[in-house]
Amino acid sequence: MMSKVIAVSGKGGTGKSILCALLIKKLISIDKYKILAIDADPTRGLSRTLGIEEVTRTLEEVRNKIINVGATGDDEIKYQLIHTLPNRILEVLNQQDGFSIIAMGQPKTTGCFCPANTVLRNAIKFLLDKFDIIIIDCEAGLEQINRKVIHNVDTLLIITDPSKRGFQTACSLKEMGLKYTKAKNIGLIVNRVKTKSKILIKNAKSLDIDIYGFIPEDNNISEFDMLGKSLLNLPDETSSLKAMDSILKHLLGDL
Repeated sequence: MMSKVIAVSGKGGTGKSILCALLIKKLISIDKYKILAIDADPTRGLSRTLGIEEVTRTLEEVRNKIINVGATGDDEIKYQLIHTLPNRILEVLNQQDGFSIIAMGQPKTTGCFCPANTVLRNAIKFLLDKFDIIIIDCEAGLEQINRKVIHNVDTLLIITDPSKRGFQTACSLKEMGLKYTKAKNIGLIVNRVKTKSKILIKNAKSLDIDIYGFIPEDNNISEFDMLGKSLLNLPDETSSLKAMDSILKHLLGDL
């Protein structure tokens, strides 16, 4: 069975990594699925949000190996590298309690992230049949959608805060998602909601996509964030976790 692939995208600072962490915590509690988290943002926001401070093995290591062999290796070594690439991807999987995580990593050279994104795209393809659910914490903005890094996704989750700029970015992400991904479902999640005002509801409906849910402003998350605690240790009665129940109904309807 192929994985259900869920990509989470949004403007920087809207809470992508937090949403991914909440999803992972809820899925672990169900104790039914083999889960893979992909930290596709070079800043490693998801890893830190999950309490993983050091990710020693990343896809960037795989990319560097390809570059080095391509530059200096003979044809036989290049051939061996190509045929061992799947194993190299498995080697950079980091096993955690209840899930696995793979990080893209930070390129050591400046410039375009295109080569790193290419490795990431191929890694996603390779891992599709090895997990029940894959959750991708995308880089902020449009880049990874435009580059078709997350082309093979089932659901594109677009997260925004209540700000006008957040909704404007969400609209752009929706348009790019329709154009560049195979997503069967595109859903909106509004984060850090203090009150569901008429303006907020109007802005959400104006995107003309399914509204999967509203996550309230949560003091527990703010406190955990300030202290650098893993969100996997949030109390179950936390308001943001309770809000995830309706979101999961949208995501797991066919699982």
